[in-house]
Amino acid sequence: IPIDVSCRIDRYNRMSVEIETPTLDQKKIGRTKLAKEISKVCGRRFEPPMISIIKDRCRIQMSEKPVYRIQFGVAQHACDNAQLCGDSYDCFTDGKGRFVAIISDGMGTGGRAAVDGAMASNIMGNLVKAGLGFDCALKIVNSAMQVKSATLDVAVLDLFNGSLSVMKAGAPMSFIKKGRNVERLDAVSVPIGILDEAKFAYAKSTLEENNWLVMVSDGVLAAGDAWIMECIEGWNENSPQTLAETIVEKAQVHRTDGHDDDITVVAIQLRLPSIDL
Repeated sequence: IPIDVSCRIDRYNRMSVEIETPTLDQKKIGRTKLAKEISKVCGRRFEPPMISIIKDRCRIQMSEKPVYRIQFGVAQHACDNAQLCGDSYDCFTDGKGRFVAIISDGMGTGGRAAVDGAMASNIMGNLVKAGLGFDCALKIVNSAMQVKSATLDVAVLDLFNGSLSVMKAGAPMSFIKKGRNVERLDAVSVPIGILDEAKFAYAKSTLEENNWLVMVSDGVLAAGDAWIMECIEGWNENSPQTLAETIVEKAQVHRTDGHDDDITVVAIQLRLPSIDL
């Protein structure tokens, strides 16, 4: 029995539905069946819902089925092959037809860096899933990270029109591939937890079918970025996971200064659905 139900059509004529109920067992919610029933009622195709639990409330968010779909892969390497990696990541759809990818790099390596990185990415991800805007969520994360420090790299990809917004707080550049061309996507910024106020630096682009976005932590770029641009440019496979793993392996080989670092790579490919469900 819902506490509240809202149905909205935004300025782009996309429909979204939000349902608030008392806390439910997520395993008992038939996501596919719920999406089909809401689609019948609204006369539009909906994605399976994103469900978040906040205290004693359950929030169910559903968005209209977008034009594109995402395939992504993630690979990591912990400094000195330790058990804990100082980088943390999160990838999800936000219930509004957008795919969100987050990488956070805790300062240093080891257990403390792992805690700081995970704290930053988890708080950021949970706040965005709960419906907060990215700038507002950053302020809360920054307050929580006082006397600690971490970078935040956030990419938001609109699955209806391919528009890409990259938000960086101390994070290194990202890379986009369109056809055979590879471009850097960078924005100068400072990590969170250093200043009383934190702000994202923005960079924007637009992706089309089969274009790529590659996000990396700074451990990848210790030997510069020429080799990674060459790697992405020559990549002909349709496996984001393999690309992410390949970049992680090459990053370790190209580093020749005798040091090691935590490494994280998120590779994302924009695709059209093969079957219209």
